Amino acid sequence: MKPCHNSVVFCHFVGACKVDKVDALSDVLKTIRLSGSTYYCGGFDESESLVLTSQPKGQFHVVVKGSCWLKQQADDADWVELKTGDIIAFPTGGAHQLAAMPESSDANLEPEPNTEPSNLTLLCGSFHYDSSLSHPFVKDLPCFIHAKAVETPQLDWLRTLVSVIANESQQPSQGSVAMIDKLTEALFIQLMRLHIAEHSQDSTYLAALADEKIGVSLNRIHSEKEAYWTVELLAEKAALSRTAFSEKFTKMVGVNPKAYLTDTRMQRAKRQLEQSSASMISIAEATGYGSEASFSKAFKAFFKVSPGKVRKG
Repeated sequence: MKPCHNSVVFCHFVGACKVDKVDALSDVLKTIRLSGSTYYCGGFDESESLVLTSQPKGQFHVVVKGSCWLKQQADDADWVELKTGDIIAFPTGGAHQLAAMPESSDANLEPEPNTEPSNLTLLCGSFHYDSSLSHPFVKDLPCFIHAKAVETPQLDWLRTLVSVIANESQQPSQGSVAMIDKLTEALFIQLMRLHIAEHSQDSTYLAALADEKIGVSLNRIHSEKEAYWTVELLAEKAALSRTAFSEKFTKMVGVNPKAYLTDTRMQRAKRQLEQSSASMISIAEATGYGSEASFSKAFKAFFKVSPGKVRKG
């Protein structure tokens, strides 16, 4: 078979145009080891309800068909009706209850005439991440996200993705588990994007990702492969004085830029030790240390375990 020369040229062209950049959110999701899974796709009748306790992981539900009711497990929480296409998530794993109909104590709440609780199809799943990490992203995760279908028509593509997850869950075949898990992760990322867009004025880490100065600085930090950036350089690129940059960064991110640089480099070094065959000295230098000994000492002080043990593990 003759080689396709046009394809080769195209590949070289694409490769030449590729920009070697890593956005902060993508790198953070690697750091916290995000994974997703779907564990239920079906319905329940009017006499049933689903009570979910608080979990050290995120939880989500999508109303694929019909309608149901949700109540967060708080003393003053009200029942909220969920309709076809609604997506709800509890990124921090908050306790809540789902029911085809609200409890009798809330009998004044009635579904609209055209809703059909008996035809409910609900997709449920979870987002797993290392909640033990003291990372600003984990600390600033929202407790609750509700993407209403009528208010987010721009997410119709996401609901199409959900229908694929539902079909794969109900009619599994070869590769279904892997497909469902990857698509569930995509669902989490899009929910984070939605939350960031709606709360861009907040002083949180998620809002910092979208900030025109701090967000770009975070991308720069997460893109470096060597210990290149300093607080002074980041401030200069952001067109801010060192003091103004540090104050804004600390306010939004939750830690000062020097501490964030150190944390990001250490987390990157840990991933390299676990997932690559790079030499210890090359990892040490990329993290900003001139010798294995100084790197090992700093690494052990940061993680309470030596880099050698991490690599062996």
